[in-house]
Amino acid sequence: MGSSLRTVYEALMDHSTSVIFGEELASAIEEARAFLEQVKTWEGTVDEKKLLMLLDFQQGLNNRTKNHSIWINICLSDKALQEFLVNTVSFCQKSSPENTTYIKSLLQCLLDPHIYSVRDFPRASFIMQWVFHKDQTLPQTHSISSLDDLNTTLLQMKEYIMEVTYAPATSVSAIYDAKINATFTISQSVSSLLQSLQQRAQEDIELLVLLVTTSTGYQVESSTFQCLLGCREINFMIQEMRVAHNEYQSLKEQDVCRAQAFLLLTGLTITSENKKVTPEQKHDRLVFMKEKMKNTWSTEMKALLEKHNAFKDWERLERDLQSFIDGQLEDTSGNLNKDRITRHLEDAFQGMQPPSQCKPKSDSSKSKASQTITNPEFLNLLKRLRLERYYPRKMGTEDFHIIHQTSVHNSQPSKDSELPFYFLQRLLTMDYRVRYLTCKEASKPGVVPTPNTSAEEHEPSDSFDDFLSDLDKGAPESASRESHVHPMDLQMAIFHCADDFMRQYLSSKLAFCQFALPLLVPNPGTSQIEFPLWSLSQIKKSWKGMVRSGEETRISSHKNKLIYQAEMPIVSFLRIGSSPSSSKSQLLNALLSRRKHDTFFHRHCEGSTKDCFLMKGVVEISWYLPRGSDNDSFNGPVAFCNLHGDARDYEPQLQFLQEISAVNVVLVSELDQSNEKGRKILHDLWQSQRPLVCLFTEKESIAAGRSGQNVRIGIKNRNEAELVAELTKNIRDLVEGSSMLVSLNACLSTARQRGFLVDEDAEACVTAKRTAIKLVNLLKKEKLSEIKSQLLPLQGKLWYMWCKKDKELTRLQEKGNKSIEHHRSQIELEKSAIRQEQLRKAFPLNQLMKTVLYFFQSQPDNTKKFFLQWMKIFMDDMSSDRLDELKRKYHQLWSQILALKKNNANNNLKTQLMKKLDALSDEINDSSIGLEHILREVGQIYEALESTNSKEKWYVKLPEIAADLMVLGYPIELMDGDASYVPLQWIGAVFDRLIEKLGDKRVFVLSVLGIQSTGKSTLLNAMFGLQFNVSAGRCTRGAFMQLIKVDEKLQQDLNFDYLLIVDTEGLRAIEMANKQSLNHDNELATFVTGISNMTLINIFGENLSEMQDILQIALHAFLRMKQVNISLRFLFVHHVGEITAKEKNMEGQRRLQEKLDEMTLISAQQEFCDITCFSDVICFDVNTHIHYFAHLWEGNPPMAPPNPTYSQNVQELKSKILQAAKKESHSSVLRLSSLKVRISDLWNALLNENFVFSFKNSVEIAAYKKLETAFSQWTWQLRSHILDLQMKLENKVRNGELGKVSTKHLEKLVQKRSDAITKNMETFFGEDRDREILIQWKCSTELKLKELRESLLVETRRKCEKLLEVKKSQSKLDERKSEYENELLRKSRELAPFLKGQKLGESELRNRFNSIWKQWVTEVSSAAPPLEEVDIDVDIENVLLDHFKEPNVVKQILNLYQNNIFSLDIEKHVSKKKGFRIFSKSLDDADVNNMHHITESIIMRVKANIEKKEKDKMDYSRTFIHEILKEVGKGMNSVPNTANYTFNKDYRIDLSLYLCRMAAERFKDMHTAFRKANDPVVYLESKREDFFKCFQISCQGDSCITTFTDFLCSKIAPALRHAIYEKTALDIARDVKDKIPDFRGNRSTLEYYMLKYLAEEEKFEKFMYYLNAPGDFLNNYIKTKVETYCLDKNRRLEMFLRDSLSRYYENIQSAVFASTTVVKDRKDRKDKISLWLDEFCRALGDVLSLPRSDLKGIEHQEITDVEFLNNAITKALSPIMYDLRKEFEEARMNSFERQPHTIVAEQFAGCQEQCPFCGAVCTNTMPNHDGDHRVVFHRPQVLRGLIWYEIRGSKCHKTDNLITDICSSLVSSDCTFVVGEDTWIPYKKYRDAGHPYSTWSIPPDPSMQAYWKWFVSSFRTQLEHCYNGKFHGKGEIPASWHTVTKQNALAELEKC
Repeated sequence: MGSSLRTVYEALMDHSTSVIFGEELASAIEEARAFLEQVKTWEGTVDEKKLLMLLDFQQGLNNRTKNHSIWINICLSDKALQEFLVNTVSFCQKSSPENTTYIKSLLQCLLDPHIYSVRDFPRASFIMQWVFHKDQTLPQTHSISSLDDLNTTLLQMKEYIMEVTYAPATSVSAIYDAKINATFTISQSVSSLLQSLQQRAQEDIELLVLLVTTSTGYQVESSTFQCLLGCREINFMIQEMRVAHNEYQSLKEQDVCRAQAFLLLTGLTITSENKKVTPEQKHDRLVFMKEKMKNTWSTEMKALLEKHNAFKDWERLERDLQSFIDGQLEDTSGNLNKDRITRHLEDAFQGMQPPSQCKPKSDSSKSKASQTITNPEFLNLLKRLRLERYYPRKMGTEDFHIIHQTSVHNSQPSKDSELPFYFLQRLLTMDYRVRYLTCKEASKPGVVPTPNTSAEEHEPSDSFDDFLSDLDKGAPESASRESHVHPMDLQMAIFHCADDFMRQYLSSKLAFCQFALPLLVPNPGTSQIEFPLWSLSQIKKSWKGMVRSGEETRISSHKNKLIYQAEMPIVSFLRIGSSPSSSKSQLLNALLSRRKHDTFFHRHCEGSTKDCFLMKGVVEISWYLPRGSDNDSFNGPVAFCNLHGDARDYEPQLQFLQEISAVNVVLVSELDQSNEKGRKILHDLWQSQRPLVCLFTEKESIAAGRSGQNVRIGIKNRNEAELVAELTKNIRDLVEGSSMLVSLNACLSTARQRGFLVDEDAEACVTAKRTAIKLVNLLKKEKLSEIKSQLLPLQGKLWYMWCKKDKELTRLQEKGNKSIEHHRSQIELEKSAIRQEQLRKAFPLNQLMKTVLYFFQSQPDNTKKFFLQWMKIFMDDMSSDRLDELKRKYHQLWSQILALKKNNANNNLKTQLMKKLDALSDEINDSSIGLEHILREVGQIYEALESTNSKEKWYVKLPEIAADLMVLGYPIELMDGDASYVPLQWIGAVFDRLIEKLGDKRVFVLSVLGIQSTGKSTLLNAMFGLQFNVSAGRCTRGAFMQLIKVDEKLQQDLNFDYLLIVDTEGLRAIEMANKQSLNHDNELATFVTGISNMTLINIFGENLSEMQDILQIALHAFLRMKQVNISLRFLFVHHVGEITAKEKNMEGQRRLQEKLDEMTLISAQQEFCDITCFSDVICFDVNTHIHYFAHLWEGNPPMAPPNPTYSQNVQELKSKILQAAKKESHSSVLRLSSLKVRISDLWNALLNENFVFSFKNSVEIAAYKKLETAFSQWTWQLRSHILDLQMKLENKVRNGELGKVSTKHLEKLVQKRSDAITKNMETFFGEDRDREILIQWKCSTELKLKELRESLLVETRRKCEKLLEVKKSQSKLDERKSEYENELLRKSRELAPFLKGQKLGESELRNRFNSIWKQWVTEVSSAAPPLEEVDIDVDIENVLLDHFKEPNVVKQILNLYQNNIFSLDIEKHVSKKKGFRIFSKSLDDADVNNMHHITESIIMRVKANIEKKEKDKMDYSRTFIHEILKEVGKGMNSVPNTANYTFNKDYRIDLSLYLCRMAAERFKDMHTAFRKANDPVVYLESKREDFFKCFQISCQGDSCITTFTDFLCSKIAPALRHAIYEKTALDIARDVKDKIPDFRGNRSTLEYYMLKYLAEEEKFEKFMYYLNAPGDFLNNYIKTKVETYCLDKNRRLEMFLRDSLSRYYENIQSAVFASTTVVKDRKDRKDKISLWLDEFCRALGDVLSLPRSDLKGIEHQEITDVEFLNNAITKALSPIMYDLRKEFEEARMNSFERQPHTIVAEQFAGCQEQCPFCGAVCTNTMPNHDGDHRVVFHRPQVLRGLIWYEIRGSKCHKTDNLITDICSSLVSSDCTFVVGEDTWIPYKKYRDAGHPYSTWSIPPDPSMQAYWKWFVSSFRTQLEHCYNGKFHGKGEIPASWHTVTKQNALAELEKC
């Protein structure tokens, strides 16, 4: 389970876990249970060893699991352990108290406070009462008249409950009684307060109190709480009461309305439980609040409540209330407008049912679910093809519109079951050879095996007669039996299994291949006849026919006409009987294509077999379409129908054809003429009004074969060409003489009358068609060119204006006396106004949009697909004729203009024609109406609504419509082709909905670029079966995207889940020529290339000059991608006609390579790149990156089939694309969420003039932030571990156990932890989702970790060596001291035996000792040499003279003691920097304040260093003076590089002299104190009491064990206190790093919390502290956070210290027990106490600083009962423990030598570089990081105190106008700044200014940048005073800044 949870966690959080907590927990539980089994064997006697075993086990558990849950829930809950503990206490109760002290201390360590959390421990109170003794009392209650009084009572009751709960002897009943008493007291207090408030008529405060208390269970009627209150409930009331009251009072002072809104919102939402308030509860609360405040509600609140009564929408009411509180709704008009919009959307979506994903049953297949196949032959075929699961009609396009394995590897079907998929895949590529697809299975050979003749090798051969005999005998069945599926059976089996849309797809592809299509299809399962008109409804054909009008003949052109709507004569071919010698299908093929292509499959086609049972009775249809040439067979289009089989067997089909045909052609044999049924059919055809052509198969010629409309032709032994010519002529004449023109659409009624099943009669199709007709009728009410402006108004001029304004944000200019920010603000206001105008036009929704929205939300997927098809059909039909006419006019005008240009004709005429051309282009654009325009309108509605910041649920359903369509396989517009703009919010929302539906899937993006009309869309259609539908008469405009799923088996292999295809408009479009520049094509190419993993460059023709345009555009895109480090792949698709000899291709490749190199050089110059050839831009291989394509058609359209070589090229290209995709790196294949961000990044960069400077790779930035967070965790693990190690090593050094510290030794100690961190890092870089992006930083991260480890180890070694050095420097002194001590101890021991046994009291012993003490001291110290004298003043002078080489400095140094004070003199000590931009860097108050701050900081640090040396009781050293000088230099260097000033040499000298003078006096005092402390007499006097104790022990012997333990504990106490504070500092740092959100992440996270804190505090002084001293502010912020955390009401500091005390106490107890255990059995040693002390000090060697040498005085004591030391030391430690606990109760943070916050601050040191423009600090966590410096928010330059200058004449004059410009806006402007004295650099090219500008990434920021705008507008007055300027003139604050609220600022922070 633990492993599973870990896996899920890593997948969700996208990073690996360093500790497998679940596994550790499981292991720990197992160990605990095993240990408890051992406990069961323990006897119930007092055994200290067992208690210590328990203690060790408890500590081990805590270290492993980091909590006490297992100890509480497993161990202490165990009955055997409980019994052991109870027995131990029972036994101890019988013992004397002095013998149980140690046991009590062990039990306290084991049980306190964990025992109180054990649910079932009946004797717990018995145990703890014995361990502790303490009583509790209930606090007194008082009358309550204010909220402060109530809060005081609540706090008292909380403390009272806590005291009782955590008291040692407290029982459950006592806690229950305490809660009863507290609840009663609080109830009385609340009641008292409410009465007081009622008397004072403070209804609002009374309501506030009631809202908080009733949410916790208070009942007004009974004035009591209905449940007992605990600490949690009381805490809730304290917190809510305080916060709510403060907020209410603050709002009330500003606006009563806002305050009342706050009361209402609090009442509706407040709850003490972790669940939402129900609507019923909200209703009750609202009624209660209305009643309480009925006479005091403001007008606004009354209006709002009335509105709520109308809507009854709690979410809306709460949003409105929040808006009032935020000050965003001054009245309800704006909100009511939103409500109006919401109502209209609700109306549009009303009655909405959840879309059903199942396909509705149509009339044509009502019983198909229950259909059973009665035809065994058909069933056998389906099973053979494995299609039975799809029958009937269950196969959809989604079943094969996927990327399959065969797409990657071109292969052949190896078994029949593979045939359907291979058929569909080949049909996808439009390969007409699919008609001949068969499968020759190995087990069923298709040819007769070659006979084995080896056995008959010598037999005589057959005779000639034998060869010719037995011809009538049939071949053996096994040899003649067919072994493969007939190709037409395969096609028809798929057709029967296909649903309506799959059939449509099949028919469209077959028609493209110029194959006949099924028109009437008998169902082999039911024998019903189907008329699949829907499957033919998407087939479009183009032709040019001859139309006669009187005597005139003209050409009629038809382009992309739906063939089922076209009226034309139908010629039906029938066969009566059998005709083995003639095939009507072959005749038809000869008629249609002159035998060049088999439109109809016939018996002689490849793969044909004798039987094809699924074609029997099928009527196929095909069309002859003329191309307007002289050799056309027919002058107009003619449809040819072919009934398969004997017409006598298929009467319904025959009758249907008779009714719709213009001419009937019948094949009949002589034998079948005499057949009665056949004769009747012939008679009926002869007698009908329709012409008849009768083809006699057994007649060679028939004289005068024409009688009226009936023609007879003999076809036996006829020349085929002659026969076809005769037949063609006859049919042409008959058709031209006939007026029978029929469209297939018109045949519907006939089919229905005959009882045929019509697919268009399906319920879903009918519903969709009805809605589509309704919408098209709405459209037809408007003039075609006005439909968009009237019914789709949002995407017209308003949208174009918005796009223009949005682009202006990247072209900011200073206008008049207005700043850049003012210009930006003005544009934003204009954009907002446009959006408001869009909303005004959009709502109320017109009938068109209302119907569309309702339909898409209410209908199932199948109906939606029918609707989309019908809409396309009807809309194209509505606009195609008019568009064709406009296009003709356009091209005529364009031709005239070209002719005028060529002849250099009249410019006026040319201008007039150009105006007409533009007007025509506009009309074409306005008249082009398609589904993409309706969806574009939906997108614009969404974007306009999004600008209102509303979160209504109806809004998000708009992008859901587009997402649903994308999932269904419908293309969605990515770039608006008319506005040439990407609607980012809409596209982002669509992607968000896609992610909700599909998950955050990996997508491989493939795009195609090419000149207009070069077949890009056709290529994509052939490769992937896509239909990028656009309006009639237009090529693709903009860019569309469509999703294709990858087969699940292939996903892992390809490493992505979906293919996203992006089709683009043709570059160099003729209609764009006069409107758009080259920039449009460059933008489009850059955009689609940037979001794509691979781009296809579609080139048509072999003329390189014609290729130049597309190559130039593509090269610009490639260069830009290279400059922003986006990897890309591409393939050239070169359409060169027939693929010729290899040599010619090689020549073409060479020429293309030369052209690419030439154009790369030109493009590089335009993009300012240092690149000389194409291979510098991208890896290019002419052999693999150019794919040559044959022409699409095999002949001349419209009757030409597609070229099979083209289809083969398509399959090869598709395979090459997927093979390349397979090799694509993980990082470049983005997920949907990352692709959404990439689209936004690219488009925002493209809007800017300098794409490269403006591009922000958000995906890479997000990955780097993730690395920063991980790096922060790794460095913290390393740092905290080494700090722990450092403490241990320092203890060992002080204890004399460590004499040398080597780097090798230190590395060995940290190796294990370092390896673990390295392993985590390897896992992170190897398994993270973004590992391929992260890999670029792996080496530098490893290096930084290594550097950190080395620096920490160096620091550790330095500290240890410093300790060792101090120890060494004092070693001689220590040796001398040791000699004194030894001598004195010898004397005291020599005297002691004389006094032993005299039973002297302590006072008598002290008198004896004192009488001889002075004599001993004099004797011992008389021989001590005098200490060396030091002249500190001379030292300081020498160091200063050596350091300062400046002239005239000697006099200042010699007059050192005259500098009593240091005063900062601006004129003397400060140098001003040169001018900047057009304003000078003058010094303002902020600069001066910063100078004083730096100076004070230097002085403070120097004093702190001296204080530390004094605290360490160090002697003076000359190096101290050098440290002061270094500190001054460090402070001077801390001046930001963005500051307007620097400190000069005078400052350095004056400040250094002052500090040295100040330090000199303290160094002298320090030296004097050191001499005094180390003077032998003084030192020995300080040790007098220790010597007396030793003397006393020697005199008293065993009886003085108490004195021994007191002496030992007196040495332990200071060491214990020091260790506790050292350890606690690190523990606190670890805890805050884990618990406080501010410190959990990286430096950016901390920056966010600091800015949030500043906004919440809203104090100007703190903001200025942050701005002027960011480093100091950060340290102070961390300090404040840590101190608050430690010193708040929870008193965590005391808890930390107590925990440390407990751990050290346990360590001491363990050391005592271990030492006693070692010594007690050592009978070989008489000096047991000395040995005991050795063991004791060794056990605590790295825990406490307790040198063994300090215990020499007691090591010779004669204590025989060593075991008694356990209790004695425990007893002696008790007062120490007590004193420390008392001290901890009052502990403060200044008690720590090393502050916890400094440990945390070191972790967040990070990068300290500041933006050279605005001074914002880089937020990178890593010092000396790779790459550019970045910040989240840049700032207005006023925050650096910058003021505008104006130029008058030739001089600059200072104004008082403060600068509000922000550098992230300036980089989008045309402004410049100055570097040095006269070098002006455009902000857009700020990197050209060199260091430090070049090291910063400052992308244009399109966001609101709310935070600092809010600050400037909120603290306007203070800023003006601070910087001695005004926000007027050019520095006027833009109006929009004043509308930014604190909530806006905080909300923007949240997003980052």
